[in-house]
Amino acid sequence: MMKNKTVKGILKAFAAVILIAAVIFAVVLFQLKSNKFSGEMTVEKASQIIDETFENLPETVSAVAKFVQANTTVKVNDFAFGSEKNVILDCTYETVNLGGVVEKNASKYINSAYAFYKENTDKGVKTNATKIKQYVAKDVEADVKEAEKLSGNVKIEIFETENENYEVYLSDEVVNTVFGGIIDAHKIITGTDSAEYEGEQVNISKLNTLKTGIKDCFTLKNYSKSRPDTSIPIVKLWNTLKFDFTRNFITEGRYMYLVKGLATTLEITALAVLLGIIIGFIVAIIRCTFQKTGKLKLLDGICQVYLSVMRGTPVMVQLLIMYFVVLLPIGVEKFPAAVLCFGLNSGAYVAEIVRGGIMSIDNGQTEAGRSLGLTYIQTMWYIVIPQAFKAVLPSLANEFIALLKESSVAFYIGVADLTLGGIKIRSITYSNYMPLIAIALIYLVLVLGLSKCVSILERRLRKGDNR
Repeated sequence: MMKNKTVKGILKAFAAVILIAAVIFAVVLFQLKSNKFSGEMTVEKASQIIDETFENLPETVSAVAKFVQANTTVKVNDFAFGSEKNVILDCTYETVNLGGVVEKNASKYINSAYAFYKENTDKGVKTNATKIKQYVAKDVEADVKEAEKLSGNVKIEIFETENENYEVYLSDEVVNTVFGGIIDAHKIITGTDSAEYEGEQVNISKLNTLKTGIKDCFTLKNYSKSRPDTSIPIVKLWNTLKFDFTRNFITEGRYMYLVKGLATTLEITALAVLLGIIIGFIVAIIRCTFQKTGKLKLLDGICQVYLSVMRGTPVMVQLLIMYFVVLLPIGVEKFPAAVLCFGLNSGAYVAEIVRGGIMSIDNGQTEAGRSLGLTYIQTMWYIVIPQAFKAVLPSLANEFIALLKESSVAFYIGVADLTLGGIKIRSITYSNYMPLIAIALIYLVLVLGLSKCVSILERRLRKGDNR
């Protein structure tokens, strides 16, 4: 019988492997078939596509780029079909040597721009990046008009995309070549952080308006550097996910925003849990003492007000009030403010959980302790609280899980937690999907893991009760 089960298991595994291999083979075969260029292409048609692409490229950017484009010609000589639904064009180009002009005159442009910026600032005249760009562009255009011409050969690819449309693949190399070294010019300007003014060197690295205005003279923003994806839909979806994942998390080590944010979130939660336990037990003992003995009436009233406020207002509102109204004026930092707020909020819920556990313990336990000569405090500490703690432990664990999730609003006061880490990635990549899903998945994994631990704890406590 055991042997038959083993044979059946091997056959099922073999069948699964065959099925997976067949699916992969079908996908690859379909991909190869779909990679054939289905449209018609001629030199004239290719020239029209190239001309339209380069005419639209400098739109809404600097006059320098438009001037270079107006003095650039690209001629398609021949073409050959590629293996990715693409056509590889053999082109000759003629343009102006913008890169050479900027390499020679970069200091002049920067010094002149800084002098313009400084003089206007001293006069109280607001100077934005657009004004600086226009000011610098005049000097650059005057020099470019006198610059030497550049010519040569360049390979440009046209891809056939969905709905029989065509897209020109413009890599940085192609754009830099055809536009006379505009990307090299941009790098030269970007890499310069000082200007000479009245015989002295001035650091301009933190003058963002000035730097942006100068850089915008040599910036092309409206073209994609990504190679067009001509895969079948399922492969294209996978490629898109891979690209988005790499762009959001791998590039420049952006995943560290999430790692550091997660560490901060766990620190806030752990410290708030500790604070919540201390506050919760103190409040619970005070309230139980009043309910059982009638003592500590004033403290019980204060505790009831505390519980009503903490349980009756949203935690985010509490956080904003705690930081901006109470703690910021006295110089308390964001992190301790978050810990204090979440600790106070958690303490209110812990107090009611513990109070319910203490009140569920039979009064006979208290009477037995007192009959043995123990004081009220000793009876509570050695007899009642241990039993109550065991009873409420699963509920406390669930409260701490809820606290972990509630801590996600800490970013509202600028704490660099997990949520803010994802938002930082989102602000860099302008991607909503990946960073937000990543935050949700991390919280989900943490909560599921903690929930599993709570379930194990509850089972062990039940086993202990049955002994």
